[in-house]
Amino acid sequence: MKRENNKRYDQYEEFFETDEQQLAVTVSEALPSEHAQNPILQLQLTMATNSINHEYARIEFDDTDNSERREELLEFMSLCRQKYFEARQSLEVHDPNALQEFEADLMRQKVETLGRFNA
Repeated sequence: MKRENNKRYDQYEEFFETDEQQLAVTVSEALPSEHAQNPILQLQLTMATNSINHEYARIEFDDTDNSERREELLEFMSLCRQKYFEARQSLEVHDPNALQEFEADLMRQKVETLGRFNA
């Protein structure tokens, strides 16, 4: 089951590609190679990536009336939540203080860039 979700999640790497920009990013694209061996940074980046991808999906979900597209977005948001909480659980084990600080920073960034916050 977990492997299936990862395969399906990989399909969404270009889920929000538009003519202007690609909104969804993958962790591998965002993590510089010199930090690839830092597990705390990897977990934080996974959390940030999936949180932001979820927010963009939610925005699109709110703006569309197409029921098929809404179903796709619900599935994508569910996968983002799953990946976020898997990384969160691991970070909590590695460094609970880093988790607390990171989530506070992530919340501030989301409010500043998106103007709102959705849990």
